[in-house]
Amino acid sequence: MTDLTPIERKGSEEQYFSYTCSECGREGSNTYVEPYRSRMLENRHCWTCDYWADMARRLEREHSRMTIINGHIYSPGNRTSGSFRGMAGRRFDIEFIEPSDHAGQRITTFDLWSGSTLPDKLKARFPDTAVFLNGAERCQVGETGCWNPSEGKTEPYPLPKTLGLG
Repeated sequence: MTDLTPIERKGSEEQYFSYTCSECGREGSNTYVEPYRSRMLENRHCWTCDYWADMARRLEREHSRMTIINGHIYSPGNRTSGSFRGMAGRRFDIEFIEPSDHAGQRITTFDLWSGSTLPDKLKARFPDTAVFLNGAERCQVGETGCWNPSEGKTEPYPLPKTLGLG
């Protein structure tokens, strides 16, 4: 392990190291809790590369059941009232497309949660599984992502729970 530089941590029995990330070449360290610490050291990954390697494993298992629109991962919830709802409770109509297990099905959520945007190399491997309907879209304002909800001029589709989502 000649590529490791020990990191001194007072009061810790754990041994931490810094190293060059094997994926992106940035400086990395394993100064995180388990299971991340051991996995990052074993693979010589920085935090970002470890996150995306872990996400790739999840996508391999769950891609066809996930909600991915324009390379961005979402979690549509089922709450229709209350203050703790994704996207401040605004309406989002979604249609699932191939390769989704739910292709052709439409849902309405008033509880949409935003996840991560896939890096290009994962977008190529894991295509979109859904599209927004009725004017909903993700916009970019400078470095900030924001969302316009569906227009709501039509009857809502069933909630995500009808497809076993959320």
